[in-house]
Amino acid sequence: MNYKSEKNFRPILSLFLAICLAASAFSITVFGSDNSQQDVLGLLSELKIMNGDPDGNFRLDDFVTRAEFTKIAVASSDYRNSVASNLAISPFYDVPYSNWSAPYVRVGVTNNLVSGYPDASFKPDDIVTFEEAVTIMLRVLGYSDSDFGVAWPSGQIGMADSLDMTDNLTDISIGSSMTRKDVSTLVYNTLRTKKKDSSSKLISIFDVAFVEDVTLISTSKEDSSIPGDEVFTDNGTYKIRSDFNYSYVGMKGDIALKDNKTVIGFFPKADSSPNEKYVVYSVLNDNIVVYKGGNMTTLDIPAGTVAYDGTTKTTYGAIKTSFEMGDVLNIKKTNGNIDYIVYKKGNMQGPYTINSENNWAETLGINSSTTIMRGGVACTISDIKTYDILYYIPELNMAFAYTTKVTGVYDKANPNKDNPTEIVVSGVTYKVEGANAFNKLSSSGNLALGETITLLLGKTNEVADVVTSTVTDSEIVGYVFETGTKTYTSEDLKDYSNYYIKVAAANGETYDYTCSQNYEDYKNSVVTVSINEGIAKISRTDSAKVSGYFRWDTKRFGDDYLASDVEILDVGTTNKNDPSLYKKIYPTRLNNVNINSNKILYCHKNSSGEIDKLILNDVTGDSYTFGVMTSAQNMSFGTSVSGSYSYIVNGSSYSFTSPSTIYSVNSGQGVRLSSASNPSIMSPLSEVKGTVTVTSAGSLTADVKCYDISADVQVYEKEYSSSTLYRLKPISDIIGSDNYTLYAYYDKLPSSGGRIRIIVAVKKTV
Repeated sequence: MNYKSEKNFRPILSLFLAICLAASAFSITVFGSDNSQQDVLGLLSELKIMNGDPDGNFRLDDFVTRAEFTKIAVASSDYRNSVASNLAISPFYDVPYSNWSAPYVRVGVTNNLVSGYPDASFKPDDIVTFEEAVTIMLRVLGYSDSDFGVAWPSGQIGMADSLDMTDNLTDISIGSSMTRKDVSTLVYNTLRTKKKDSSSKLISIFDVAFVEDVTLISTSKEDSSIPGDEVFTDNGTYKIRSDFNYSYVGMKGDIALKDNKTVIGFFPKADSSPNEKYVVYSVLNDNIVVYKGGNMTTLDIPAGTVAYDGTTKTTYGAIKTSFEMGDVLNIKKTNGNIDYIVYKKGNMQGPYTINSENNWAETLGINSSTTIMRGGVACTISDIKTYDILYYIPELNMAFAYTTKVTGVYDKANPNKDNPTEIVVSGVTYKVEGANAFNKLSSSGNLALGETITLLLGKTNEVADVVTSTVTDSEIVGYVFETGTKTYTSEDLKDYSNYYIKVAAANGETYDYTCSQNYEDYKNSVVTVSINEGIAKISRTDSAKVSGYFRWDTKRFGDDYLASDVEILDVGTTNKNDPSLYKKIYPTRLNNVNINSNKILYCHKNSSGEIDKLILNDVTGDSYTFGVMTSAQNMSFGTSVSGSYSYIVNGSSYSFTSPSTIYSVNSGQGVRLSSASNPSIMSPLSEVKGTVTVTSAGSLTADVKCYDISADVQVYEKEYSSSTLYRLKPISDIIGSDNYTLYAYYDKLPSSGGRIRIIVAVKKTV
């Protein structure tokens, strides 16, 4: 039990203490039971009060003799520097002058810290008891026997209790023998206690002061702008030594400060914990996406949260816009709430191009303990592919691999080819990030304007490296979404025209090739592209004969197995006269969808026989745009027809007039469109029958049927049924709500890949 529980059994002592305290203006400081024993021992050793054996062991369970404790008490006192190196007179008959303890016993007796027994003995080898140790340490503080009354040892114990000298002394009582652990705790508490009739604590005699409730913010390990021998705190910046415990950064506690500048001890609070380290992945409007331990999560940090940028105190909202991929946030939490954050600019290495010739893992110090993310998914070293772009953060032992590639024609270098800080490839401008890319694209490189090249994009979709199109893929399969002719400028600044095609591969990456012929008849087809000396030639690709339920949880598609990194593209149409539509699909989107073979345009299997690439024919419908029709007018004049339509997409209003085509859509319906502006495809969605209830952000029920809701669902509120005013609102407002009559519209049933796309919520009348 804690010694202090015995107080309740000493009512007479309580009265004595009340009188004593009233007479002596003592200042009582309460310290919690949270001081680490190792930190206490470190401080006592630093002050040369207690030391370990030659092996550095403190032997905390050993008992302490009266002679040993006398030495400890003297070393804690104002008399520690008056100990003679040798004596010619024995202080007690059982403490001869030749005994190691004689100088300490003599100083202790001379200054009334210790005393002997009536028989003129000192009994140096007896184990010191709790009450003896407490009495001696009270004398070190300047108290004398007259301060305690005649009720020994109750007076002494009561005084020590009132001064909190007995804090954290457990399983001990009057008559108990003191271990080295008990003694270290008692002495530490005494050092934190004010001397009699003084405002100074005992530790001040060592030119040391305790600074309470200080949070260690950062050191050079968290912020390179901080000198290596300093620690930044919420109370200022202090010097630290080589033995500083860096694991305490982020914790709150009490500092033992030497000469008001150097930390020689830190004692964390029991409920204090180190900072949690996160690495920034992406900054959103309302929160940030971060990695911790290989897992991605989001943090919603209030803008007013205290933040430290170096040693500058600011707010999270003020520095959030400066965050970049790879930056480090050290976040301090208490009971799940964020107290403050420490921002550190990332030490990200890269971009580094993976190829078959470099031993990239060994070069960067990456091993099996490294957390590796490839395309946002945790992976191993063996999953990294040639021409991936890699970045590495050593302090977090995390690596990020990026796989995005863009193939197209090198149109232009800005501001010029001598200094290509950005380039134009197939009409799209890209910033140049990596030195490899800069060198290859510049005048001193080997890539000419008008040449078909492949860009290897890094973490911010800037050009990290460049290779010729024949290096990355000698042959690819993809969806032709654009054909035509284009004018190019050669190295000698002469213009020339060539046919071109644009192709989307299963992973969603796009490729732009120059061709020797017009391939307009191949638009919206899946083709195989082969490259010969920078010129593309294409041929149609046969559809695959696979079908069945897509089960991502078991990695099965019908009778076939799915690769863990399967790539899926879903196209909106294969009619060459329709606008091209396509979208990269994640496998979870297709879970439990029954896919017929006529919906499979392309299927590829890896060396293990697993499906690793799929191109689908409008299975999900996700490549389309969805909205709600607010007005539809179809007109005919003899053999001529036309239509005028108004609709809302994602809260924005659009109007479209068709001079030769009418569409079977009505006002108030949910509609599917090929695009928001000037759509050439417009068709009605199906309305859910029955009473609609939205049970979650991902599903609704109507009678006994359940429907999946699109992640991009649009919810519109109407004041009354006939109103033409639609207000976009979050789906959370209608989950489980009885305030609306709901109308839901879907493109296909969930089992066929469809989703609820539009929900109209009409307010109920009271």
